[in-house]
Amino acid sequence: QAESRRSGAMSLMRGLRAAARPLVPATAPAASISNYANSVAGEQGHGGRSSISGLKVAVFGATGFLGRYVVNELGKTGTTVTIGNRGCEMETRHLRPMFDLGNMAIEFYSPRDDDSIRRTIEGCDIVINMIGKRYETRKLLPTSPDGALDPIKGSRINFGFDEVNIDIPAKLAKISKEMGVDKFIHVGALSADPDAKSHFSRSKYFGEEAVRKEFPEAVIVKPAELFGHEDRLFNWQGEMGSRLPAIPMLEDGSGLVQPVYVGDVADAIIKMTDDGPHAHHTASVDKMGSDEEEEDIFGIKAHVAGSGGKFKGATLELAGPDDFTRREVMDFVSDLTSLNKPAVPMPEAILKVVASVAAVVPEPWLTVDEVDRWGENVTLDPETDAVTLEDLDIRPVRVEEIAFQYLHRFRKGGHFVLHEGYHANEGKGFNDPGAKVRSIAGNRPMV
Repeated sequence: QAESRRSGAMSLMRGLRAAARPLVPATAPAASISNYANSVAGEQGHGGRSSISGLKVAVFGATGFLGRYVVNELGKTGTTVTIGNRGCEMETRHLRPMFDLGNMAIEFYSPRDDDSIRRTIEGCDIVINMIGKRYETRKLLPTSPDGALDPIKGSRINFGFDEVNIDIPAKLAKISKEMGVDKFIHVGALSADPDAKSHFSRSKYFGEEAVRKEFPEAVIVKPAELFGHEDRLFNWQGEMGSRLPAIPMLEDGSGLVQPVYVGDVADAIIKMTDDGPHAHHTASVDKMGSDEEEEDIFGIKAHVAGSGGKFKGATLELAGPDDFTRREVMDFVSDLTSLNKPAVPMPEAILKVVASVAAVVPEPWLTVDEVDRWGENVTLDPETDAVTLEDLDIRPVRVEEIAFQYLHRFRKGGHFVLHEGYHANEGKGFNDPGAKVRSIAGNRPMV
């Protein structure tokens, strides 16, 4: 009887294992699950996160604002992802639910250790670099380049803009090229300019140039300022409005921004990963740089074509549909949150003094370099030859469509005060003019 129970249990386990196996077509070659060139034909499984796309991607900067959106989209298609992590393993725990079991691996690395970078990239078809920081991280005490305490000639900077935006991307691109990676995707910035006033924007430009030198076929993605639930552009205004009696503004706030939704940028990057060396692309190297604007079956401009996919060596410039002044952004957040905190115009010199004092904390709420960025106009050139969201058939999300979803937390009473029936706004519904919030452009009503 015991032997019968053991036999029955073993049969049950065999049945469970069989049910858990991916659904492999009988004619599919065994190598198709790991061959990038066959990833479309060899895709298998139950679909979505429970499938196996055959694509292996190494992601650097996955825990950042943009990174979590890109990683989530990769997980949706059953992509096997190796995430480079230089901190505690708990910093990536929020990414684990985005993947089916076994499709996400964490590799600990240091950007200053080439061997650890190679371990992260090993076996991957694509490398995505989204490493970035809005400020230069600092040590508690000044040290020399070899790490020794040096109060006189030492520096408190740990990772500076030049290392983060130039040296590290160039190193990743070089190692990726040496290891035979099919595609390298680097996220730069639309503000990148060799003559920019801000160190951040200058270093972004030279970082893109360094990547091109090491990996000429790399795809460069240049997004404008990002907005979304975890953004800094709008959340910073709400935070300052809830903590300070007034919000500092650089002079008249005339600097222009053209914010782009983080999800749209993630979708564009995913389209780059889907663009592999498959036979269904009609564009070719011979057509690159020609005057002929032939389009392939996907409607993409043929001048960005390449033998490894139509986006080989392409540059993407991604921005939202509307541009606004910094003052308009502040007024919009003030209206949406009902904080009604005044914006205080400040001369650049005085605001930089304030920023230098604020920058002494580990995570500063304002830096001198950010003040420089506030004075830059970062908008998309309508005559650009780069690939845009329109070329990728991505409808850009407007600020008004989602801003209230995450900014209402700064409103006293949250979103409940806008609903009819709640005592905080008794008798007032969405049709009440007093409960409406104007759009950022001032001419599109939004509730």
